[in-house]
Amino acid sequence: MIDEKAAQFRRLWRGETPKGYNRQKKEAFRSKMKNACQQSGLEFTNYNARRLYMGEIENFDPNEIRFGDKKLYLPPRRYLRDVQL
Repeated sequence: MIDEKAAQFRRLWRGETPKGYNRQKKEAFRSKMKNACQQSGLEFTNYNARRLYMGEIENFDPNEIRFGDKKLYLPPRRYLRDVQL
C-alpha cells in the first residue's frame, strides 16, 4: 500500500495522467502541497511534500530532528533560555 501511495504521489507531482502529462493538474497538486508545507512550518521541497503526503509528518515539532528512529531536540532559543514557564 505504501508503494502504491508513493507511486501516486510521483504521478501527481509530475502531472502524469493516462492520456499523457497535464500541466494544470501538476501545478494544482504542487500548490496544495506548498500550502500544506507552509501550514506545517516546513520548507517547500519534494522531500517534505512527499513526507506530508505519505503521512510521515503528522505532529511536526520544529525543534525536533529525526535521524532514522532517533529524535534529537534543538536547544531553546537564546532569548528563551532564562525564561521560566
